[in-house]
Amino acid sequence: MDRIWSGVTAISRIAVWCGGIMLFLAAGIVTAEVAVRKLIPSTIGFFESLSSAVGATALSSLFTSWQDGFRAFIFSGSDEISGYLFAVGTSWSLAYVLCTRGHIRIDAVYGRLPLKVRGWLDLLALVFLGIFVAAMVHRAFDVTATNFLEYNRSNTNLRIPLAWAQIPWLAGFVLFALALIVSFLRTGLALLQGDYAKAAETSGVATQDEEIESELKGLGIQRPHH
Repeated sequence: MDRIWSGVTAISRIAVWCGGIMLFLAAGIVTAEVAVRKLIPSTIGFFESLSSAVGATALSSLFTSWQDGFRAFIFSGSDEISGYLFAVGTSWSLAYVLCTRGHIRIDAVYGRLPLKVRGWLDLLALVFLGIFVAAMVHRAFDVTATNFLEYNRSNTNLRIPLAWAQIPWLAGFVLFALALIVSFLRTGLALLQGDYAKAAETSGVATQDEEIESELKGLGIQRPHH
């Protein structure tokens, strides 16, 4: 089970890197659209005004048509593409958050309980989370399968087949569900064996020292051990 957990964690780490790249791409597309929409119309408008000032009516009309065409078509699919990237990038990040216990933040009372009690509460929490994830995967699969079989396309100028974006989006939820199952099994086995430290390491709230260690590791700083 430890090997399976390590494998799922490694896969989720790759997925979260890919998801982060997608989010950066989405942000880049939106930024480029805003910049271009501001810069090009202003440039065309300048030449349009200049043409009108010198009496070049035909040229002025040409610049006007270019400006209208630009507003209608340039970057017309940026919102759609960035939306797909954001959705897929988010779903691909969920498993890593679970594996690193980044989804647990409410611990005011929890931290005062015995380690054994915390372990069983963590297992119960995974059950409730599993119910939610199962419903989410079911609905995502239903939507993706329907659009794949019916070959539905987006109602935009790009007319992208919706399944192209929804299949990788669904894959992120499936990976999340897989990580949740392995986390549940590893936690349950550890509790049955009386290894409450391993149970806490799998699904419990990260201690302050563990969070500091993780942050330092992310920064490439080696913390001295005494």
